[in-house]
This record gives sequence, structure tokens and C-alpha cells, in this order.
Amino acid sequence: MTWRLAVDIGGTFTDVVALEESSGALHLAKVRSTPDDPAQGFVNGLEHIAQHGEIDAHDVNAVFHGTTVATNAILERKYSELGLIITAGYREALECARQTVPGEFGDITWWIKPPRVVPLERIREISARMDVRGTITQELDRDEVAAIAEDFKARSLQAVAVSLLHSYRNPEHEEAVRHIIHEVYPDCFISISSDILREYREYERTNTTCLNTALMPLLSAYHTRIEQHLREQDISAPFYIMRSSGGLAQAQEVARLPIAAALSGPAAGVIAATHFGTLSGSQDIITFDMGGTSADICLVEGGQPRMLTEGKVDIYDLKTPMIELHTVGAGGGSIAWLAGGRSLKVGPDSAGANPGPACYGRGGAQPTVTDANLVLGRITPTIAGGSVSLHLDQATQVVAELAAGLKLSTIAAAEGILRIAVENIAAGIRTVSVKRGRDPRSYALVAFGGAGPLHACYLADWLGMQRVIIPPNPGVTSAYGLLLTDVRVDLVHTDVQREDRLDVDRITAEIQDLERRVTARLEDEGLLTQATRLDHFVDMRYAGQAYEIRVPLAIDPATPDIQTHIQRAIVAFHASHKDRYGYSYAGKELVELVNLGVTGLGLLTRPHVPQTQPAGTSPERARTGQTAVYFSKSTLDTPVYDRSALQTGNELSGPAIIQQYDATTVVEPGWSGRVDQWGTLRLERTH
Repeated sequence: MTWRLAVDIGGTFTDVVALEESSGALHLAKVRSTPDDPAQGFVNGLEHIAQHGEIDAHDVNAVFHGTTVATNAILERKYSELGLIITAGYREALECARQTVPGEFGDITWWIKPPRVVPLERIREISARMDVRGTITQELDRDEVAAIAEDFKARSLQAVAVSLLHSYRNPEHEEAVRHIIHEVYPDCFISISSDILREYREYERTNTTCLNTALMPLLSAYHTRIEQHLREQDISAPFYIMRSSGGLAQAQEVARLPIAAALSGPAAGVIAATHFGTLSGSQDIITFDMGGTSADICLVEGGQPRMLTEGKVDIYDLKTPMIELHTVGAGGGSIAWLAGGRSLKVGPDSAGANPGPACYGRGGAQPTVTDANLVLGRITPTIAGGSVSLHLDQATQVVAELAAGLKLSTIAAAEGILRIAVENIAAGIRTVSVKRGRDPRSYALVAFGGAGPLHACYLADWLGMQRVIIPPNPGVTSAYGLLLTDVRVDLVHTDVQREDRLDVDRITAEIQDLERRVTARLEDEGLLTQATRLDHFVDMRYAGQAYEIRVPLAIDPATPDIQTHIQRAIVAFHASHKDRYGYSYAGKELVELVNLGVTGLGLLTRPHVPQTQPAGTSPERARTGQTAVYFSKSTLDTPVYDRSALQTGNELSGPAIIQQYDATTVVEPGWSGRVDQWGTLRLERTH
């Protein structure tokens, strides 16, 4: 037998999936995360799955990992101190940032700029300079750079970022600066903007390079600890990390480019949700991943999640490919509290893994969403196959204390906590759908994460959605998603050209250069060229606009004329602009080509997903008992089912509780469900 191991570290639990490649058999494990040292949670998870799954280290073919280490470091400002080398005259580039004020109304009277990643006193200017075409106008002064490196060394700075003007056109000076610094200060981490982001816009390129550099010492040490443990366990298989773009990279690559993994774990969940949605016949879905600390939401159309070329992590703008996710501070561990002593709020603070909700019995003293669900009977006191016991008395006590401040009953307070949490999530779903002209009622809701299935039908009722899809193992879906993706490399090159005066020869040469560099990167990942695929894209805008839309550049080898492909991309741009903004200027305004790009995919074998034959409609053999559950102002006797005993074709009607090792699904009154041949639970609203 040969195995693939996937480990996803969340805020409360670390999830592990072991996949036997030939049969598709799965072993699952959930262990508590270790926020003070996430690598320890990874180690604990692997040891647990190896022991209980009886997996021999020599049979492991690959290890995949999704992590929030980079994200948490940015959120908590726990990255390394660094220095920045920049072109003379641009020392305040990070302070200038952008003139656009964030928020829907752009009110500058309340806007506070984010603190710099690099304070002004650690920024150094050099005289070397290039013009906008990448032509050198002032040669590099080696002694000037060496003196700066000596200064940074004396200050014991661990990392140095380099972002020089127009280096996206010509990286020669940046590469020379890196070489000189390594000679003078070989122990420091260094990244150059032309490696991180080969695009124009000095602020975004500089800020992204600085954040990447600041994360390098942390991510390098983290990956080193994990790889050391793998060696100690005699696991010599390749070790891959999930990128924010939904692709994989070897750990050494992510240690060099950690900013690419800023949204690593949630991206894997979207990949898996899209996979199970497609299997169940729904390619237009809204993914809903609710864990212990937050809920991540993504709009997927035609089986493809929306991709961003830039986004935000907390208060910082990042220019790196990423799946478009909207995060809401509502998870099972989100704390309920009173604002001003009388207004009930839920989140964004979370009880996390330690101490966790009060019902965990680990010292939690504040009511959480999980405690409210337990009080309402939506979770039974024994979960995870009987391995975890929840303390109803402690949950009732903390919710009752909150209820006293609201002058409500304990049940009413618990219901209020649940309603507010669900409304917060519903607002997030409206952000990715209604605000873009999409009606959520036309989409299926794919719910996963430890708490997603618990709230899915309630949330769908709130939004008027008709269909809910629950993957076979929802609590570890993000970990499973790591097994469904490929190694991915994205490279972009800026070359602004208007459609009426395209330099086709130059564009062709630039695409060929990108293809060569992408292929080389994939070969560095240990992948043979016959196992790769190259996809091309172009960023376009109307002349005079400030920002672009990315559209595919469908290059057909049978049609060598690149101009034909660009004209097709222009047609696609007009359609995409109309879809996104409600109008297009086709035939009225000229289009500008801004960036050319190539995505290289190192294709990995997909896991085998076994299908099962129908076994009748009755779910009675899976019924384990019944429990009293509070649903919308009434308590109902509700049957409880063991999901592992449900079979293909089994049908059930709400209200119902479906338990499994990694999650609990609540089927609300007015909903019915059926298990399909993939083991997915399809729920539909009946009235």
C-alpha cells in the first residue's frame, strides 16, 4: 500500500487525512492545534494518524500541508525585523501608499494608514537607477551597497528586502544587490521584488516584497522543524505546502516565497468543496467553511473559484495570486459578549484551542457559539465517535450568566447567540453574491469545517437558499482538498500596450520567456515536463482605467498567430467587464494589455473516489437514538443518525441530527436529505 498524508492546521484543531492511493481508503484524525508552536500540532497529528492507521513510513509517497502560520504572523505582527533597500528618492514609498481611501465611502477623516512593515529608520537608498524601459541610467555602486549590508549586519537584522524602481522591466540591479549582500552578510534572508512580483506599481510590489522578506525567517524555521520530524519518522517523501492560489509548492520554495501561502489552508477547502459540488451536479456554489475561529466564504461559478491578482491580509495589501475568499469572525469558538452591558455581540474574538469553549472543560469561562449549540441540543454531549465529552453544565452556566445581563432565559440567550452568528455569516455571503449582482438562491451551499454542517440549513433558510451539500468528511475537507490539487507556478510580466499598436513580436518573445521560466521552476520541483500544463492569461483594462481584469489567453499551438489569440482575449475582456461591472465599452474605448502571465501546473494523480451502489431509502439502520432539540421557539424530539452507517440512497427528513467523527450535521425542520453514490449528503428545502 502507498499513502498520501495531508495536514491542515486550523485555529482550534489540526486535521489529518491519510489516503491509500489504490483503493481510496481514508483514515482521519483531529488533534488540538498548538498555537504557541504550530509545528507541534503537525507532529502530533502525524503521529496519531500513523499509529491508528498503521501506516509504515516507507509507504508514504507525499506529504501535503495547509497552514495559517504566515497569516497569523501578519495578523499578530510577529514577523522578523528587516531592512529595505530602495531607489534614491523613494524612501517614503510605503508611507505614500495609495491615494484611494478604503471603505465604501472613502472618508479620509477617519482613515488611519497601516503601520509600515519597515520603519523609516531601516530604509536605505542607493543611487543606481533605470528608466521605465529598464535601461540603466546610473550604474550600481558596489561599495555603496556593501556599506549598507555592513550596517544591517551590525544591527543584527535577520532579513533584507530589495525593491528598486522599474526592476520589473530589468532585474539586473536587484540581482547584483542580492549577490553583494550575500557576500557581506551571508546569514541574512533576502528577497528581491523582481522575484516576488514582476509587475509595475511600486507600492504594491514593495509592500509585498517586504512582507515576504519579514516572513522568511519564521517560515524557514517552521518548515525546518517539520522536515526534521519527517526525517526522524523515516518519511523521505516530498513535502508540499499549499499556496493561496490553490496550487502546491515544495516546502523549500514556500520558505523562499512565504507570502504565496498567506491563505494556504482556506484555499484547499475551496478546492475540495468545488470538487464535491461538481460530483453532486452543482458547479455554481457558495462554499462555507466554518471552523473554530472564523468562517471562510467563496463564490464558485462554472466549477471555478474566482481568482484575485491582489488582496488583503488584515490591513495589508498583497499582490499575489489568491483564491478570492471572504472571512467572517464567526466560528464555533467565537465568544458572545455584551457591548455597553446590554447589546449582544458574537465574535470576532475566539476561545481558540486553549482554553476553548466552556463546554470543553479546559477552563473556558465565556460563552461561545459551540456552548450555545450544546445548550440548544444541536450538539450531543458525546462527539467524535465518543472520544470527546462535552460538559453541558458548564456551557449552561456561562450562557445563563450572559442571559442574566440580557434579562432573558438561558434558551433564549443561546438562540440569540446562534442567530447573531448566522447573521454575521449571512452578511458575508451577501458580500460575495448580492453585492456582485448574484442571487444566492441560485447557488448550492457547500458546508464544511467542524462547524459548517451544524449551521448550514439554518443559514440557508436565512438566505432563502434551496440546496445544501455536505461532503463525506466535512470536518477535514480542507485537509482532503490538499490531495485534489497540483503543483502550481504563476509568473507575470508587465508590458503596457494599446490594442491599436501592439508589438506582436515583443509579446511573443515575452510569453516564450515566461514559459521557459515557469517550466524551469516546475522542473526544480522535481516534475517532468510531460507531467505539466501551461495556461496563459493577460490582464487588460480600458485605456485610462487604473486597474485590470484578468482573462485567459487561450493559445492554440495549431494557430501560431499571437495577435489572433489577443483579439479573442479582448472579446473575453469586454464580456468579463460587463459581467463584473454591468457595462462594457466594446467598440467605444480601446483596450490596453497591461500584464502577460503564464501558470504552470505540475499535474499530480487525483485520489480515487469510490462509488457505492444504492442500498435502499430507509436510514433506520443508522439511527442511534433521539434527543430533544430546540428549533425556533419549540423543542422537538429529534432522531440521531450515525453518518458512517448511512448508505447510498438513504433518505431522511428533518428535524434530524447526523453525527460523525469530524462534524455534526443539523437537518432543520422543512428540509430533507439523501446520500448520493459519492457519500455526499444532499439536502433540499421542502417548504
